[in-house]
Amino acid sequence: QINAFITQSKELLERVRLWDQQASFDKLRPEIGLIPYINFSDADILRFNGTLYWSASMDLIAPQTVRPEDRWYALHFVYTHVPNGFLMLDAYNGRIVEATRFFPQRRIYYGEGGLFQETWIAYPAGRTSSDEIGGYFYEGRGGVDVPPPLSWIFEPNFMFSYPTTTMHIIRYRDVHERMKLLFPYFKYEIGRQYIDVWPVTDGEQTFWAMPLIIFLNAENVPWSDGNPFGRLVGYALINVYHGDIHLIITGNDFFSQLFKTVYAEYVSTEMPEWLKTQLRYPEELFEWRVSMYNFFHVSEPSTYIAAKEFYKVPEGIDTYYIIAQPHGFKKPEFVGLLSLELRGALGENLAGYIVVRNDYPYTGEMIFYKVPLGAEKKLLGPSAVNEALERNPDFATLKTLLRNPRIGNQIFYRIGSYDVFFIPVYTAPGGGVITQLGTIATVGADFTGEYYVGLGSTVEDSFRAFLARIAGIEVPPTPELSEEERIARLVKIIEEAGFKVLMPENLNPQARFFEGSAKFTSEADWVNVQNLIKEFLETGREYETSRIFIWRSNGKVNIGIMVSIEGIIELHYITIDLG
Repeated sequence: QINAFITQSKELLERVRLWDQQASFDKLRPEIGLIPYINFSDADILRFNGTLYWSASMDLIAPQTVRPEDRWYALHFVYTHVPNGFLMLDAYNGRIVEATRFFPQRRIYYGEGGLFQETWIAYPAGRTSSDEIGGYFYEGRGGVDVPPPLSWIFEPNFMFSYPTTTMHIIRYRDVHERMKLLFPYFKYEIGRQYIDVWPVTDGEQTFWAMPLIIFLNAENVPWSDGNPFGRLVGYALINVYHGDIHLIITGNDFFSQLFKTVYAEYVSTEMPEWLKTQLRYPEELFEWRVSMYNFFHVSEPSTYIAAKEFYKVPEGIDTYYIIAQPHGFKKPEFVGLLSLELRGALGENLAGYIVVRNDYPYTGEMIFYKVPLGAEKKLLGPSAVNEALERNPDFATLKTLLRNPRIGNQIFYRIGSYDVFFIPVYTAPGGGVITQLGTIATVGADFTGEYYVGLGSTVEDSFRAFLARIAGIEVPPTPELSEEERIARLVKIIEEAGFKVLMPENLNPQARFFEGSAKFTSEADWVNVQNLIKEFLETGREYETSRIFIWRSNGKVNIGIMVSIEGIIELHYITIDLG
């Protein structure tokens, strides 16, 4: 029954987010290598084709090796942009993926912070050579041509360096400052932190998606307690290369209606199809709305005056964006989740949790799942869950074997009728050179007097161990996969990567190149098989092929590509041993 339930819940279990922001930073940081002029700006959770990815955006910094006398020229004419602005990591398995699969345009001339905020850039109009990074010639729509003597007024150095040359000058490259200059009505900072922006793409161009949030004074509104009126008006799309701004208004409140009327020629109310699957409700506004709900959900005056049922967010907990299927949802959905405790309570249990929907047209819809105050079954909070894990004897033993373990995010999921926390444990602390998953813990959130903890190297194994603990039985063995099921997995991972799979009886190349092999006889082999296939598919992308051939021989599956090099048909392939 346990294995049958896991098979039934496979779609959800495969979408458990195992890599948190810190772990993704640690793993992506070495990818920058020795490039001295870029640094991590932020990491955002993105979704493409139903899969979550961490995207690390980068900003420009001034290399420490630049001499003081060269600094002016270097900052304004050389370090003008980030050539490859995004690095991406699969949030489920921690594999680094090629960002160009999702973002064909990765050159960032308009970004966040760093030199984008500190400096303007320029180049002589009509130039025949370029000192920009990599000798690149900017061909975008950003900036204006400024002829002398106006160019001298803007920058006196131009009077001596380019006295007769028209200069193309690009300013206001920080996206927050750019928006603030044009549309000062919106809120761009909350709690001294800029509103988070994230990259989106239409398949050709890349944009920063910036939420348009309005806060209006509500001091004269009865019972407002001085809190403002906050709403999401829509989104701004800022082109990372050209700097163009496109406004999409989604709100239906009075301010949104007013804004649409005043800026009728410049705004759109139609949500592009490609953007619907990349939308995200802003974390800052969600958390602000939750902070208001924590008090104003109380409708009984005596309860409000006695402050009996006020909520608060547990300390150290932020919004988690995950693909999950909360109670009442017909299918998995991309949601934001925030846990709530009862304010002033001595226990470490949850009063409930709130989810916010991101999928259009339900973006911003909030649902509160409340635990009744007198319920026998309690819902453990993050601190209690962490304590349950630390007390578990199996984990205590395993922890001594892991190298500098770090416990990751405790993310709440509902799998079937079970409320659980999935907790990844990494083998390197934040800032470590190499970060890997050491184990995965499943801790039951429903508490009736006993803690249930399952450990495993995969989500399925961990959840299987958790169910076995509840049933009081030995952990059942992982069911064997049939040969057809294993081949179907191989085909699925290739097709999900965007390749077309063909299955010929045989191939007749003029030259063969063996690229590697792996064994796939049990579930435990799947991680190695995935890594081999992912690496091989990168070879396919390098050769710009869209077709992958699969054929069988001697109990093995061969996966290959055919390419023509200088008139010679080459076969590059890997072999998967099915046993």
